[in-house]
Amino acid sequence: LFDFMASQGAKSRKVKIYPEIPPYIDPESLRADGAKVYLDVYGCQMNVSDTEVVLSVLEEQGYVRTLKPEEADAWLIVTCSIREGAETKIWQKLRQIQKQKQTGLVPKNMSVGVLGCMAERLKTDLLEASNVVDIVAGPDSYKDLPRLLAVNRSTGQAAINVMLSQDETYSDLTPVRLSKDSVTAFLSIQRGCDNMCSYCIVPFTRGRERSRPITTILDEVRGLSDQGVKEITLLGQNVNSYRDTSSKSLSLYNPRDCAATRQDFKTVYKTKEGGLRFVDLLDQVSLVNPEVRIRFTSPHPKDFPEEVLQLIKERDNICNQIHLPAQCGSDRVLENMKRGYTIESYLELVQSIRDIIPGVGLTSDFIVGFCGETEAEFQMTLDLIRKVKYNKCFMFPYSLREKTGAHRKLQDDVPEQVKKERHHRIAE
Repeated sequence: LFDFMASQGAKSRKVKIYPEIPPYIDPESLRADGAKVYLDVYGCQMNVSDTEVVLSVLEEQGYVRTLKPEEADAWLIVTCSIREGAETKIWQKLRQIQKQKQTGLVPKNMSVGVLGCMAERLKTDLLEASNVVDIVAGPDSYKDLPRLLAVNRSTGQAAINVMLSQDETYSDLTPVRLSKDSVTAFLSIQRGCDNMCSYCIVPFTRGRERSRPITTILDEVRGLSDQGVKEITLLGQNVNSYRDTSSKSLSLYNPRDCAATRQDFKTVYKTKEGGLRFVDLLDQVSLVNPEVRIRFTSPHPKDFPEEVLQLIKERDNICNQIHLPAQCGSDRVLENMKRGYTIESYLELVQSIRDIIPGVGLTSDFIVGFCGETEAEFQMTLDLIRKVKYNKCFMFPYSLREKTGAHRKLQDDVPEQVKKERHHRIAE
């Protein structure tokens, strides 16, 4: 951020802080019939899903999506903030847009918006750092985009809404698919996260965990099935902790026989009670159309009761593939990460999964170079990978994020060169 400000010679801008709700808004002032919007998506599958929500909101007000930035009235960038490298890409893109405006490759009066996790993390700093940014909108303020764009369009003033919500799930919207001809689709079933892993910025950029009502999810699954979609991936930051508490539970599964957290796994938050759980959702979703394959990501190892595993085994259309993020092979590092399990309990879960679902495919996430990780502890991670024999692993060098528990309480003391070297070794 500071490097970007220095390179731009950025000066302080007059910024309109939203939400500042006037007593009356003329609905017609929000419309932009025929205005073209270019959507630029970075990061995870959740951001793709969010972009489809954004498009739904804007189309309702007359905006039209364009695939050509040079003809756009608004260029909206949906961002990721999980690692420093993800934000660096956005700063580079903003420099590129600024040059394109100066050279006439894109309209000089085009509104530029930064949306999503990076917007939530940096807030007004984005506007102060870059004269090219006009709109800043966090993950829970997409419904306010027509108003923010209208303010910028009519006054030339920058506008921002980064208010997090404890109940916004966008369940009242029908996402507009970015790839209408695709036979695969992402479907968000929850937002936010309560796990507070010490390395993770998500609880601070996406807020507290809340789940969509199951009826709205089933309606969306039916709609996707009717459109010819053959594979649906259910999305959530901790997808298997889903719990619909909006109505009385009619679950066929006895909650007393299905602990919210697996034995020998811990959680930092109080488990929700009542309602419908992930096993209920997976059950009903898989019955909508037996010809549609169902996947889900990203789960947490603590939330795999036996009922979920048995259901995956029994239903032919629930894919026999489970993402099981381990993050590290050292108990001490896992404790510092606040993951809530030991390697012993993790391996017991792996064995349980393979006993119940023969031939299951396992994938995982790993972070190398976390605070205080020694060479011996890194070797434990390599040993875990060899022992489990995952089908695929996603590996990342640790990137310290502000506000996280690690930022407040731990030292990012593994040299960058060592992180890179370990990342290279684990990738081999």
